[in-house]
Amino acid sequence: MLAIGRTPAADREALAATVAVDPTKTNIVGAGAALDSKGLETYGTLGHRISWPQSINGAPTAVIDDCQDRSQAGSMKTATGDKVTVGVPRDHYQGNLVKGDDGVWRVAEVYYLKDEPC
Repeated sequence: MLAIGRTPAADREALAATVAVDPTKTNIVGAGAALDSKGLETYGTLGHRISWPQSINGAPTAVIDDCQDRSQAGSMKTATGDKVTVGVPRDHYQGNLVKGDDGVWRVAEVYYLKDEPC
């Protein structure tokens, strides 16, 4: 969630709650605080290549696979706008989603699949 690094600290939990539940929600908010402590913010956009490795079949949980293109995103110094990091074109993630009482799917857990190419 790139927007967390550009969102005021007081608004981060509410923003994260639109797409995540704990423990991922807490991790997102913590990532924003970590960026702040280093004088950084996020920039750019992510590309997604989403797939569903398992059928949902009406279940309240699901597994999602994402081969993210992070080559146009990263972190930059808040004060100067100088880029500090830039991502790679193929980063493999998998997540567990839960369907809320409001019918919205949110991320509960995210796993970085370092050794699994996408």
